[in-house]
Amino acid sequence: MPYKCCVPNCVGNYGKGPKVDVFSFPLNENCRKRSLNAILRSDLVFTKYTRVCNLHFVEDSIIWKSTFHDEKAGHIKQKKPR
Repeated sequence: MPYKCCVPNCVGNYGKGPKVDVFSFPLNENCRKRSLNAILRSDLVFTKYTRVCNLHFVEDSIIWKSTFHDEKAGHIKQKKPR
């Protein structure tokens, strides 16, 4: 089951919503607090499973990293927010 986006009114990975990549929150406490404050959701209970989808990032702020190489398929790439 894919993670769902926690941003209010976002339907990323929900039912008929778009299938999107999701990102966990930064491990650095100060960066994480800034990210949580930017979401503007007072009822959000943060857990290690809380995610934000790529619809809330500018495309230039996502870094592509090759993490796996399959001889048949080539490189499998993952998106990482900057």
